[in-house]
Order: sequence, then structure tokens, then C-alpha cells
Amino acid sequence: MEVDVFHRPAVGGILREKFVEARLHIDDFKHPDVIERTTKLQDELAGARATPYYLAIDPATRKIKARFPGPDAPPIGDGTRFAEFLTKSLR
Repeated sequence: MEVDVFHRPAVGGILREKFVEARLHIDDFKHPDVIERTTKLQDELAGARATPYYLAIDPATRKIKARFPGPDAPPIGDGTRFAEFLTKSLR
């Protein structure tokens, strides 16, 4: 996604102008306590263990505005569904 879909004009423009990126990595195998905490947070926020999994969260209310269980990258998709997810989350 980061290599292809995020660079497409329909997606990249929205991301740069309207969003702040935050990542939750659950693969820090050198620190099992970190894996446990981040996995718990992923369960709480996303309710899923799929990766990648994208959430749009309103920073003021902390409400989840939209969810996208990715990826939407070729050959799976052309970024259209991800752009729709971003647009929906801005409403």
C-alpha cells in the first residue's frame, strides 16, 4: 500500500492534506511485552488481527470514523476503495 496506493493522486492528496499518520506495529519480536500491549490495543481499536488494517479516528472525539481492512493494492485493487474509505471518514 505504501509503495503503490498511497502515491496515487486520488489517495496521496487526501492523505497529505487531511490526515496524520500513526502506526501500530505488532512485530517487535525482541520485546514480547511490546507485542502484548500493541496486540491488546489493536484488538480494542480494530477488533481484528488482520494486517494491514486502517482506521480513521477523529482526534477530537477519538471516535472511529471509518475502517478499512486492507490491502487495496494491485493485483487486489487500484486504490479506489481506499480513497473512498478516506473520503467517507471525512464526513
